[in-house]
Amino acid sequence: MGRLSGSLLTVQDEKRQLQREFDSEVERLQAELAHVTLERNQAVQKTSELSQDLLAVREQRDRVTTAHRNYERMLVHVLGQRNEAWHEEDTLRARQLELKQQLANAEEYNENMHEQIHQLHNQLHPHHLPGAAELDSEDEMDEDPEMEVAASGDEDEEGSGMDSDHSE
Repeated sequence: MGRLSGSLLTVQDEKRQLQREFDSEVERLQAELAHVTLERNQAVQKTSELSQDLLAVREQRDRVTTAHRNYERMLVHVLGQRNEAWHEEDTLRARQLELKQQLANAEEYNENMHEQIHQLHNQLHPHHLPGAAELDSEDEMDEDPEMEVAASGDEDEEGSGMDSDHSE
């Protein structure tokens, strides 16, 4: 029995040794599991944070994209308004030039009419002409009476008022 008891002691020692190794391995594996679990939890948290950041970036990108589209629409609208304004300005400038030409024509026509009115007035009222008595003499018959009327049209002796708006 001594041998058996020695064998039993050896087996019990081996069992204790194996138990210690087993317990040591279990502790090592538990520590490794705790470490891996911690790393996994940190990775999950990091993934969650990155997902939130990604969502925020996408939302910001969408806002920027929407703003960009709005700015493009606004720019197109403003450019259209500018082009319309330029067209309107060109149209108004052309109209202004046309009106200036019409005014110049009207002023020229007015001057011609004014002169014709004076000529007709002087023809109707020859006694109002300055020097009308002298025209009867033959010495001054060589001169053209219409030229004299045009040259002295503003000098109305009796103040008929015909030339009050005329300035030569």
